[in-house]
Amino acid sequence: MKATAIVWLIQLFISFSLSWGFGAVKRSLIIPGTALSSRAEFVSSIVAASSLLVPVGSTNAFDGGVGGLGKTRPQTGVVFRDEEAAAATTQSKGGDVTYELLSPDGSPAVVSFNAPWPLLQTAAGIESRDIGGGFESAFVQVTELQKGSEIKPAQLKEAIFSSKGKFGMYGSPTDIKLRLVSPESSKSPAIYLTTFTTLTPAMRESDRKAYISAKTVGNGLFLLVTTTTAVRFTKLESSLRKVAESFLVVDAPKTNLRNQK
Repeated sequence: MKATAIVWLIQLFISFSLSWGFGAVKRSLIIPGTALSSRAEFVSSIVAASSLLVPVGSTNAFDGGVGGLGKTRPQTGVVFRDEEAAAATTQSKGGDVTYELLSPDGSPAVVSFNAPWPLLQTAAGIESRDIGGGFESAFVQVTELQKGSEIKPAQLKEAIFSSKGKFGMYGSPTDIKLRLVSPESSKSPAIYLTTFTTLTPAMRESDRKAYISAKTVGNGLFLLVTTTTAVRFTKLESSLRKVAESFLVVDAPKTNLRNQK
């Protein structure tokens, strides 16, 4: 409801701008003792006003690309076991995030991780992102893995760096290098370190690094991609590794939920 109100408010301002002209709307928004002397200031005032309608602890985001600015919604492979419950899921004060998802074969899994950035409300899947600078983020990707098969680097690259994924919205990433840094155990995920170059919405190259945490349930390969720019990675490596190591995926209890196969 609050998100709808924000959209309605912005549409209302745009409608007034087209009907009455920018100058009239601008004058109507001037606060005594202030002066909105440019269109940029006017637009900024709209954004600031609409942000007051967003509740504390809730962050809405665009669905595409790195930082949510892609042209279309990326395909993350995330399928919620109960969409209504997922929509009501929030992040704990300590940063814990937990969801119940489905593997491609319908096997239910409990997926959790801990991140210092806020959980975003997005239809594209599960993502925790630094909304201040927009450089760091952690998101979940799910792909199919034949039961009994080993995780192969080529499959990770295909799942994460394809043109349909978060990093490929403006062209497939290049210079991809990936290596295993920690093998999978019964309780811990396999962790890979990758470097790559992707394109930003401004069509500029951006060198990035990421930890990829991988764990399987059923025929599902569940991945947590924890990433930032290459320049910031060295400074933040320990905290990013901590997020990657927090990733847990286990079989969920059996229930009669309608979306369980």
